[in-house]
Amino acid sequence: MHTRAKVPLLASIAVAGICAVLLTATSSGLPMVWDEGNAIHRAEGIWQGEWQYTTHVEGHPALYGIVIAAGQRFARGWLLPLDAARFGPMMLFAVAAGAMFYRVWREYSATAAVGAVTALLLLPRMFAHAHFASFDGPLTSCWILAWATFAPAVRNWRWAVVWGIALGMTLSCKATGWIAPVPFVLWAVAYRDRAAGKALAVGLPVAVATFFALNPPLWQVPLAGWITFFQLNLNRAANPGLNISTWFLGRMYNLDYPLPWYNTLFWTAVTVPVGILLLAIVGVGSTLRSRGRHAAGTLILANWLVLLIVRAIPGTPPHDGVRQFLPSFAFLAVLAGVGSAAVLGWAAGRWANNVRARVATAAAVVLIFAGSASSLAWYAPQWLSYYNLLIGGLPGATAAGMEPTYYWDGLDRSVVDWLHENTAKDEAIRFGASSAENLELLRQWEVIRRPAGVDVPEHFRWYVMQRRPSGYRPVDSWLIKNETPAYQKRIHGTGIGPWRLDVPLVEVYSHEQYQRARFSPG
Repeated sequence: MHTRAKVPLLASIAVAGICAVLLTATSSGLPMVWDEGNAIHRAEGIWQGEWQYTTHVEGHPALYGIVIAAGQRFARGWLLPLDAARFGPMMLFAVAAGAMFYRVWREYSATAAVGAVTALLLLPRMFAHAHFASFDGPLTSCWILAWATFAPAVRNWRWAVVWGIALGMTLSCKATGWIAPVPFVLWAVAYRDRAAGKALAVGLPVAVATFFALNPPLWQVPLAGWITFFQLNLNRAANPGLNISTWFLGRMYNLDYPLPWYNTLFWTAVTVPVGILLLAIVGVGSTLRSRGRHAAGTLILANWLVLLIVRAIPGTPPHDGVRQFLPSFAFLAVLAGVGSAAVLGWAAGRWANNVRARVATAAAVVLIFAGSASSLAWYAPQWLSYYNLLIGGLPGATAAGMEPTYYWDGLDRSVVDWLHENTAKDEAIRFGASSAENLELLRQWEVIRRPAGVDVPEHFRWYVMQRRPSGYRPVDSWLIKNETPAYQKRIHGTGIGPWRLDVPLVEVYSHEQYQRARFSPG
């Protein structure tokens, strides 16, 4: 390997290592979130040959479970149980970050590569999902790997096989991954690139074969299995349990009442730190100006836009904020890296003989990333509740009718400690709309050391609810309106304006208050 290629490769390995350490170090402070209990249970079944994927339940493909199971087996014994379950997805994300760094360096510059990965890690919601033992983090990681391997695939058929495997892994994380081939096909058609066409001819069949290989439920009944997989994933409205609502700008939406077409643009505008958003806008502008001579930028744009467009189509699942189109944020981070390099390049040309001006421009870019890092630190570990300054932070977003939380990540150590201190050992804790599988594991791991569940005997001491408007039951709405909670979880009670994160995420009510709500008229 030439020295020119070796330096980016070594730097990329270092970036992957840094990301792995950073994610592992921050995992234990991040509470268990909604889908993790179910994902961990399914992953544990893999070792017993129980593949609850692809043709079962809602039809999720199996790769995210394989990643969780493999990481759990490797890390068990030297990491806490939840961190061990998260180990595989975190390591996959670290590898993807390294691949992103390498590809951006080769296509643009080391400056753009540093900016891209820095932006990736400073997107609060992305940083949160990168930890979880669930499907959206692995989906994003595999999508990044598919994009990062496409350029060499165009030049070499062997790399086309590698790209096909990466794309097949993307298909195997979640049904959303089946949208991943679209930007590559459109790009090849738009540029009439025969080499890209050959890469697609090799890679697409490999991707389908990889999907089949990674999903054992298809092996016994291939034809019926494929039909079942697509039916489960394309007809969510047929399963009322999967018609999950969301609260968006003061109104309730679900599969029957689709979100407005601009929802993805709005969520992007209010959940990305403002500085990174500005750099990404510069990156988009730079890419559009150079699309004729720098086709790589157009492919980045296509990968960013495809989920924004698909998620805007009526009938797509509306719930959980940015989670349903999370991979788009990875490519927004790449655009921010391109934008940061463009700003510095413009300054170098504009002020070639003015060192102070160039230094000031570089300092401004560094300050943008530093400001984003401060947001990450200020919201920790409730990164899924992050909203930027354009909407007034979490307080402004809540006032505008957005959900302050949706995934139970407000149930952190401070809440659990309060419950332990204020609940006798023979008293139970009742939870509102929550994951019974999560609570089972938290009890098993002794994170929650009191009897707890969504349906416990009448002698329970506390009722715990999440402030997710789309998940409120009648009893929750009544309690919020008529009772004062015994405890509220807020990220911060200090600060001013948008930095005063005093919005309640989790509330605790007594058994007596719950009973009054339960039997109240209306």
